[in-house]
Amino acid sequence: MATVIAAMTASAVFSVVLSSFVADARADKRDAAAMALRQAQQALKVYVSVAPSDPNYSPGAVPGRWAADPSGQWALRNGNHTITSLLADTPIENGGSFTYNVASYDCGFGLGSPPDYPLACKRVTFQLSYTD
Repeated sequence: MATVIAAMTASAVFSVVLSSFVADARADKRDAAAMALRQAQQALKVYVSVAPSDPNYSPGAVPGRWAADPSGQWALRNGNHTITSLLADTPIENGGSFTYNVASYDCGFGLGSPPDYPLACKRVTFQLSYTD
């Protein structure tokens, strides 16, 4: 009888220990995802400009181009942009995907010239996925 009780106690302890390791790993991934999202939001704010190709008004080695986005287009140009490189050296690096989509709309100043529509207001939506 004592052996059965000891076995049940040991399995319960191991179950709690293992579940805490899994919970910690999930929390680390969730924190890394939140950090990557905040970093992307902050980075995109500096690209708000009416002159996306003018180095006086737009950041980047190539003005207006975000190094995290391999497309080589203005960071706030309409369409999908891949920024998975921001997940490097994080717990969600392997199997993670990070993109954002930009949509322009007229908010009273007109749109400006295509394809960047620099006078338009921008709506940015992020898509971040990773394995649990």
